[in-house]
Amino acid sequence: MAIRPALFAGPRMIRRHRLGWLALASVPCLSSGMATAQSETDANSLSRALPAEDRTAASPTRKPQILFAPVPLSNPATGTGLAAGAIAFYNPNAAPQQWISAGGIIYTSRGTRGVGAFHSMSFDKDRLRFSASLSYIDDRNDYYGIGAAAGDDGIHREIDSKQFNIDLQALMRVFPRGYAGIRYRLRTTDARLKEAEAESLPAPPPDAMNSNLSAIGPSFAYDTRDSATQPHRGVMLSANWLFGLRALGDSYSHDKLQMAANSYLPIGAGTVIALRGALCAAGGNAPYYDLCLFGANNDLRGYVTGRYRDKASWATQAEWRQHVSGRWGATAFVGLGGIAPSAGTIIDKGKLLPAGGIGLRYRPFRSNDVQLRVDLAAGKDDHAIYVGIAEAF
Repeated sequence: MAIRPALFAGPRMIRRHRLGWLALASVPCLSSGMATAQSETDANSLSRALPAEDRTAASPTRKPQILFAPVPLSNPATGTGLAAGAIAFYNPNAAPQQWISAGGIIYTSRGTRGVGAFHSMSFDKDRLRFSASLSYIDDRNDYYGIGAAAGDDGIHREIDSKQFNIDLQALMRVFPRGYAGIRYRLRTTDARLKEAEAESLPAPPPDAMNSNLSAIGPSFAYDTRDSATQPHRGVMLSANWLFGLRALGDSYSHDKLQMAANSYLPIGAGTVIALRGALCAAGGNAPYYDLCLFGANNDLRGYVTGRYRDKASWATQAEWRQHVSGRWGATAFVGLGGIAPSAGTIIDKGKLLPAGGIGLRYRPFRSNDVQLRVDLAAGKDDHAIYVGIAEAF
């Protein structure tokens, strides 16, 4: 079993390799750089799952509430090390959405190290939303190849990869609860294969080993949740369609569409049913690290990052969130997803991947609905422990 830290599962959960600093990866800054599933952005705490008479919403205080999260890790993929960070929740303009600022580092005995920062804020009574993340990771990770057959074989090759990542997003409310705007992603990659390994092992295309990804495109959201960090009811719809442009320094000519829909249903006192569906499609000459894959976010918990990757993926999840007593809660979740060579072949050529698990929740602040989470998840070929801040979705 491997422990996959997720120190900062912030507003979006994007985080990509076996390293699993799901936490540092959950904050989009570290997820885009090194999602280690077992690491991942946008992306929640027990108060909204409490009975209505006991529930306390996040207080719009200007004084930051700071959470420090050191997470030791030890497994064959990462070696022994530590992921540590701090995250601050505050609300300087008394807006419906609180501001979040985070920073973290990771270091392991196998030589993986990284640093990242993330910030999100809103203005004008939540009419304008901005988020930004920045990270640098010197990573050791495993490459399994592309396609379902490569994932089933489980044969992998170690890659040393240095990555610099920037992720920026700006949204404006264009109708009640609806937002539209723009997102930009930059990733520089300097990777090399482990020299001692056999040449017959899978390897990424040589032109992708040292390359740049610079993509921009529209971003949309529809948000009726009663809390961004711990929804009790409502829906959250999101979509991003990014285009890699050589004029912006991109090494490729490709595009990537990602869509997700979350729904939250209160069932009796202290119980919430959370549902999620997600779809990804990559077109053109997409690099191996920007294909659709599992493990870099929480769409299917229990999978090694990148073991299953292709030009299309889909996932559905259902999670039972139950308040237990005081600040404690528990969850149980199941999921089903798949990958395919293209979005048009998901049904006839897709590979089905199941997942499921249980989790524990703890609310550290009395006046804020942010919570800590620990999840034990199992997939088709692996299992993992995820430690993070906020819900998986």
